[in-house]
Amino acid sequence: MDRRLLGNILIITLVILAGSGIYMYFTPFGKNVASLHTFFALLFILAMVFHIINNKLPLSNYIKGKKKTQLKKYQSVYVFSIATGLATGLYFNHPYLNKLYAFGNQWRNQQLGKQDASFDYQMIDLPNAVGNQAISIELKKGEAFQYPLFAVWLADSVGNYIETLYISRVIASSTFDYGNKVGDKWDAAVKRRPEALPYWSHQRGIKAVDGLYVPLANAADLDGVSGATPTGNFLINSKTEIDNNSTYKVFIELNQSYDWNDFYSEDKFPEDKIYSGSGQVGQPSLIYSAEINSNDLAATTYKFMELLGHGHHSGKDGNLYADLSNITTAKNIADRIILKVD
Repeated sequence: MDRRLLGNILIITLVILAGSGIYMYFTPFGKNVASLHTFFALLFILAMVFHIINNKLPLSNYIKGKKKTQLKKYQSVYVFSIATGLATGLYFNHPYLNKLYAFGNQWRNQQLGKQDASFDYQMIDLPNAVGNQAISIELKKGEAFQYPLFAVWLADSVGNYIETLYISRVIASSTFDYGNKVGDKWDAAVKRRPEALPYWSHQRGIKAVDGLYVPLANAADLDGVSGATPTGNFLINSKTEIDNNSTYKVFIELNQSYDWNDFYSEDKFPEDKIYSGSGQVGQPSLIYSAEINSNDLAATTYKFMELLGHGHHSGKDGNLYADLSNITTAKNIADRIILKVD
């Protein structure tokens, strides 16, 4: 290819790429700018291929360091190593290397009146969980997230309960830090919350001495899997015993107090002693699920957990109610829930 023509193409495309790149860094851009930048980037790559072909001999000498001293001979190796290190750090979001991108992203968002969302995650490890299979649940909080309670459990292919993988500690013990107000202070106290996670508690199927399915004190089957209640985005790491030839389901139930709506109003069920009495109610609990089969166990697998239905509004039964037409803001407690099988 004509060297002069090729040189002009490279210079012009480089100028266009530099200009569009700087514009995209500092200014919110649309599809037209992104399309322009992409087209000329591909054209620049194609022109560079011809440039390399036209200059393969001198470029080869540059790389090999022909007729150079021992130190300068390996210049290309040093440059490649530095570039590889920078690329690796940027790819894996090294905090210092990522500052340049974060600055530009923040600058553009300010012009749009947006704020960067926080993607910090609370890690909840359960070292006392027992099993041959690692199970993780990642939840990114939604706009309605206000410190809900959670339960995660394993079931067989038809939904029969096997074991709990995680349970909020306050539910496992029925002891809440803000259980009883004395003067201006709150004291820890036992609070029975059958309305909190009714589907899980009935699936577990163990009654406490007061006849409720909610655990009381420290139940032996929950000792290794009870943990702090997350206060934001979280990642729960647990374990369970799995037969590689079987199919399972993983469930998560979540519930948030005082998130009333037009249907589930404060006075919706005046005769219900829990809903209109001792309970900390609102919209009922929501249940999500994902299935694990033998193919998923062959390698690390990620699955979105799908919303199935809700529990009873005051925990009177363990039914799964599929009609979600009266559920509103509670659907936005979680932006996404991802199951990881590792």
